[in-house]
Amino acid sequence: MGGIFMNTYFKWVIVLVATLSQTAATFVTYGMGPIATFYQIEWNLSSLQTGFIVSAVNIGPIFSMILFGYFMDKKGEKQIIAWGSILLGLSALLLMLVNNYVVLLFLLLIVGVWYGSAQTGGSTAIVKWFPDKHRGLAIGIRQTGIPIGGALASVILTYMYHHYSLSSVHLVQGFVAIAGGLLFLLIYQEPKERVAVATTSVTFKEKLMAIKNNKVLYPIYIVGIVMMTLQMILVAHFMSYLHQEGGYSLTEAGQYLSLILIGGMIGRIAIAWISDQFFAQKREYFLMIVMVSAVILTVILPYMIHAKLLMLLFSFILGFIALGWYSLFIACVTEQSNPQYVGLTVSAALTLNQFFIVIAPTLFGFMVTCFSSYQLALDIVAAFVALGAINLHRSTKTTKISSEIL
Repeated sequence: MGGIFMNTYFKWVIVLVATLSQTAATFVTYGMGPIATFYQIEWNLSSLQTGFIVSAVNIGPIFSMILFGYFMDKKGEKQIIAWGSILLGLSALLLMLVNNYVVLLFLLLIVGVWYGSAQTGGSTAIVKWFPDKHRGLAIGIRQTGIPIGGALASVILTYMYHHYSLSSVHLVQGFVAIAGGLLFLLIYQEPKERVAVATTSVTFKEKLMAIKNNKVLYPIYIVGIVMMTLQMILVAHFMSYLHQEGGYSLTEAGQYLSLILIGGMIGRIAIAWISDQFFAQKREYFLMIVMVSAVILTVILPYMIHAKLLMLLFSFILGFIALGWYSLFIACVTEQSNPQYVGLTVSAALTLNQFFIVIAPTLFGFMVTCFSSYQLALDIVAAFVALGAINLHRSTKTTKISSEIL
C-alpha cells in the first residue's frame, strides 16, 4: 500500500521536475525574442537580420527532435533530456564570446538543436508515468513551462541587459539551462513498469515507416499544423493587428497580447483537465470543439476590436482556446501512437509543427501585404482550421465505424 502511495505521489514530482526543466530550456529559446532586440541596438541590425536571430533558434529543433525521440524510445528520457539541457546551457554560454553576426546565427542553430530534447522528452516522460488517468492534466501542467519560461526570460533578461551587459544575459541563460538539466538528472527516474523495448531489434528506418503507415495520426498531424499556424500568427502579429486595425497604442496592444498568453497558459491546464474528466476515451471530439471555437473567435474578432473593455475578456478567451489546445493535441497524438514508438511519434508531430512555427508568421505577413487586410488573412487561416476540424471529424467517424464492424 505504501509503495502504491509513494508511486502516486512521485508521479506528480515527475510533473514538477519536467515542468521546471521545460521552463529552464524555454528560458533560453524564448529569451531570444527580447535578446534579438538587444542585438539590433548593439550591432545596428536591420529588421530582417533581427528576425533571423529568432528564426535560427526555431529552426534548430527541426534537425534534432526525431532523432531525440528515437533515442528516448530506446534508452529512456533521463540522460537525453538532462544532458540536452546542460549542452543547451553550455551553448548559450558560448554566445558570450561572439562578435560576428554569422557566427551568432550558427551558434543559435546549435542552441535550437539541443532544445529539441526538451521539446520531445518532457511529453514522452509524462506519457510513461501517466499511462491513462490524469494524463491530459499532467501534460497540461508540464506545458505551462513554455509560457512561464518565456515570461521569466522577458523580465529577467531585460533587467540584466539594462543594468549590466549583453554578455550577462547569456550568462544567466546558460546557468538556468544547466541548472534545469542537473535537476532532471538528479531527480527524474524511469518508471519501474517501463519495459525495455530493445528486446526486439527494430531499426530507426523501420520505426519511421511504422509511424508513416499509421494513417490514424494523419488528421491529428493536420490539426497540429493548422492550430500551430493560428497560434504563431497571434503571438507574432496580434499587437500589429490591434495597432493597425483597431487604433490601439503599442503599449495597449502589448497588454492585450499578455492576456492572450495568460489565457493560453491557463487553457493548457484547464482544457487538458476537462478532456481527462469528460472526454477520456474520445479526446478527438473535444479537440474538434476547441477548433470550431477557435474559428468562431477568429471570425468575430473585428466585431469586438473597438470595444476595448470587452476585448479584455475576449483576448483572454481567445488565448485560452487558440493557445490552450496544445496539451490536448499532444494527448491525442500519444494515445494514437504505438506504445513502443511514443517518443518518435511525438517527435514527428512536433517536427511538422516546428516547420510552421518558423514559416507561419512570415507567410501571414506576406498575406497581409497582398490583401492589405489583417482580417482577410486571418479569415483564410480560420478557414484552414475549419477544414482541419472537418477532416478530423470525418476520420474519427470512419475509424469508429471500422472498429464497430470489426
